[in-house]
Amino acid sequence: MKHYVIYALIIVIGASINSCSSASEKDYISEIEQLRTDKNLIYSDSIKSPLNPAHISEFNGLDYFKIDPEFKIEGVLELTPDEQPFKMPTSTDRLPIYRKYGNFKFKIKDEHFSLSVYQNMDFIDDTLRNKYLFIPFQDLTSSKESYGGGRYIDIQIPETEKVIVDFNLAYNPYCAYFDRWSCVIPPPENFLKARITAGEKKFHLAEH
Repeated sequence: MKHYVIYALIIVIGASINSCSSASEKDYISEIEQLRTDKNLIYSDSIKSPLNPAHISEFNGLDYFKIDPEFKIEGVLELTPDEQPFKMPTSTDRLPIYRKYGNFKFKIKDEHFSLSVYQNMDFIDDTLRNKYLFIPFQDLTSSKESYGGGRYIDIQIPETEKVIVDFNLAYNPYCAYFDRWSCVIPPPENFLKARITAGEKKFHLAEH
C-alpha cells in the first residue's frame, strides 16, 4: 500500500540524520528542513499523499515546532529480550503484532524519563524496515499544540546501548490527516510529563 512506501522513505531519511552526530548545527538544521520539504512534496502528490483527497489541492505544508537541537537526545536503550509479541491497539479493529524491544532512558533538563520502544513483527522479514524500531508517544503538548492521538519516532536498531532519539523528527500518524487510516495508539506508559516542543504540530488545513 502507498502509505508503507512513504513510511519507509521517512524512516530511512530520518535515521540517517540521527546517525550524523558530527554534523554542525547549521548542517543539522538544513537536513531537517530538507526532510520537511521533501515530505511536503509527497503529501502534495495526489498519488502518494495520505491526506483526504478532497484536501490535497488546499494543502500548503505541514506545521512544525522550531527545530531545536536540544531535543536531539542521547540516552540508553535497555533491552527487554524476554518480552513476548502482543497485539497493539489502534484507532480501528486492526491489531498489528509488536514486541517490546526495550526502554529508552533519557533526560530532559535534568529530569529523567523513559519510553518503551517497540519492534513491528510484521516487518521482521522485510529487509528495509526490519532495521528500525518504533516509539509512539504523547506529551503535554498533545491535544494542544500537537496531535491529540500522539506522535511517532522511528530509530535504527543501535549497535550499542547508547542511542540518539531526535524529537525534531517526531511525526503525526496518518489519522491526523484523514480518519480512514488505522493508527497505533501510544500506550499509557509512553505519556511524557514534559512539553516536547519539537517535531510536527497539529494539522490544520485552514491555517495554510
